[in-house]
Amino acid sequence: MPLYNIRNTELVWRGLTLSGFSDVKVGVSQEGQSNTLVIGIAGENFIHPNNKRVWQISSSFSINSYCYPILEQDNLNNIEDTLIVRDLNIGTSDIYTNCVIMSITSDENSTRKTVTWHAIKRNGR
Repeated sequence: MPLYNIRNTELVWRGLTLSGFSDVKVGVSQEGQSNTLVIGIAGENFIHPNNKRVWQISSSFSINSYCYPILEQDNLNNIEDTLIVRDLNIGTSDIYTNCVIMSITSDENSTRKTVTWHAIKRNGR
């Protein structure tokens, strides 16, 4: 799972640049394979894009940050939008479309909450 250092990364959710992180890492992982091998009855085969893969992006926020109540409300309303992860070191961006907040979990002392987004597409694929 790639980890982004939050000091060199910018997260933009629905046009809002997120801040108030309680952890220095943002995790990005992919569930499912990118491609599926399809084999025909005569032995022919080709590679087909897997439409069932899901991208998972997670980050921890302090409960008294200004953006946490917005994220909590978006989770309750099942808002689907775009999440942009910008790497400020090398100047690249990953754009996750059809993205929704799947869960918000808390740690033992409830000073921080971990927000997990699921996205269908990354950079249009």
